[in-house]
This record gives sequence, C-alpha cells and structure tokens, in this order.
Amino acid sequence: MSVSKLEGLTQCTSCCMYACLEESFQGPYLCSKCERVALLEARIGDLEGQIVTLRQIDNLERSLLLTEQSIVEESRGVGGVELTGEQVGSWVSVTRGSRGGGKRKRLASPDFAHTNRFAPLSEDVGCSSSGVAVLEAAPSNSRGISPPSKGGIKRASKPRQVVVVGDSIIKRVDRVICRADRLNRTVCCLSGARVRHVVDRVDRLLGGAGDDPAVMVHIGTNDKVSGRWKDLKNDFRELGSKLKKRSSKVVFSEILPVPRATVERQREIREVNAWLKAWCRKEGFGFLEHWPHFALGYNLYSCDRLHLNGRGSAVLGERMVKRLEETLN
Repeated sequence: MSVSKLEGLTQCTSCCMYACLEESFQGPYLCSKCERVALLEARIGDLEGQIVTLRQIDNLERSLLLTEQSIVEESRGVGGVELTGEQVGSWVSVTRGSRGGGKRKRLASPDFAHTNRFAPLSEDVGCSSSGVAVLEAAPSNSRGISPPSKGGIKRASKPRQVVVVGDSIIKRVDRVICRADRLNRTVCCLSGARVRHVVDRVDRLLGGAGDDPAVMVHIGTNDKVSGRWKDLKNDFRELGSKLKKRSSKVVFSEILPVPRATVERQREIREVNAWLKAWCRKEGFGFLEHWPHFALGYNLYSCDRLHLNGRGSAVLGERMVKRLEETLN
C-alpha cells in the first residue's frame, strides 16, 4: 500500500490517520499508536502459546499421578494389608474379621410410653341393645383443649369505630387519623357545612359505624354569629342530643382562629368556643382546645388564610388522634 501525502502530512497504513512528520517515507508507515498495538498483539500471541504449553504439562502430570495411584492400590492387599511383590496379582483368601474393626453394637430402641385417651370398648348399660358399643373418653385430655362453654364460643370483641365529622378545615387530617387503623377510623369532610347541615346528616354519617362509636365533631367555622347567636346554640344542642342517642363518647373540637378575619370576627369565635366548652362540660361531652396552638401559628395556614396547609393539617390531626386515644382508653 502506498503512502498518500497531503500537503506535508503522512498517512498511516493501519489506522489511515495523518501525521505531520519531518521525514518522508517511501514505503508503508505506521504511527506510534499502531506500533504499540502490533507489539501488544505479538506479546499476547506469545502468552497464549505459553498457556497451551502449561496446560499440556498439567495434563501429563495428572495422568502420571493417576498411574501411580493405580499401582499403589494394586500393591495393597484386602483389608488395608500391603502385599509383597509375589502376592500382587495372585488370589488371597479373606477370613472373617480380616477387615478390622469390631462389631457395631446395635442400641436397643427406647421404650416409648403410648397413652390412649380412650377406654376399652364396653357395652352401654343404658342402651336396650347389648350389641351397641361406645367409646368412653379418658379423664385426661391429651391436647389440653377445654370443651366450649354452655354459652357457646366467645367471639373476639370488635374494635370500636371512630368517626370524625367536620367542615373543610379537616380536609387532610385523614392521613394522620386513619394511619393507625384504616378499617375502623373514618373522616367525613363536609366542605362549606354549618352546624345545621351536620344535624340533618347525623343518622346517615353514623349509619355504618356500629354500636357506640367514638365521634369527634369539628364544625362552626362557616356559621355566622351576629344576628343568629340563639339559633346557633339551638343547633349545637340538637346536634348533641342526636349524638347522645348514638354514642357515649362524643368530643367537640374547638373552632380555629381565622387569620384573615377581623377583630370582631375573632371575638365572636372566642365567644362561641367559650360557650361550647361550658356546654360540653354540662352535657358530659369532651372538648378539645386549639386556640393557643393556632392563634399565632400563621405558618400553619394556606394562602387563603382560612384553611390549613399540610403542616397545619398534621398538627390538627395529631391533636385529634391523641384526644381520641384518651377517649377510647
């Protein structure tokens, strides 16, 4: 292959790359990289040849070792006694006990005590037919299982259902409340609901909650106090009377402060909470306070300054769970 030149550049005959050289080559030219590759290929060929030679030597050594082992085995007699050169290949009489080693003593199997929980067959005295036989149970029960009582088998007590009802403030607290027991805990969020709306839906909300569920109510944020303070009290009283018929463990949650509300609205909310706390104590209901934790915690509210963000929902949910567990225990 001729070397092509391009304006003072010399082309490698192996990789076809150009190199700028001072000397001119009339024959084939190999660059430094291609020379190293050729040298490595030559060394690899030598190593492969050496590996083949070593494998042949190893196979030869193994064959010689097997031959020596077979010769040694033939030179030994039966029972581990070495034979002389004359005895190799001749017949040898083997007597009893020539293999060495004493007799193995067989241990007698231990006696197992077999217990029978049935008595022998006997005729039933009270039966008119003498051919009828019965099995009389032994006085001891081998499995230790006591017979069922007369009242029948006692079923495991079903866990008490927990229902949390409220407006849109509790929209995301179900992640915390239902985390421990998703089968027996329910959160009912009624967006925009007022106390009157919950009163009308108590039977429907608690219809599948079983007997005597634990109920927590968080409502009142959307209710207006001015002009209908008396009606709001009556709504709470009616709600309490309905809940008493369905549950003995009722807890009312305090209305949260509203950061965007006016001073007058904040005062109304505090008045409702004060009356609600006194009324719950009178009726025997539980009451959960939140004002100290949310009054200055503006970082717990979302951008609308009304609903809670993820952190605020987690705080409210943890407080509700703690109070519900205290109520259940």
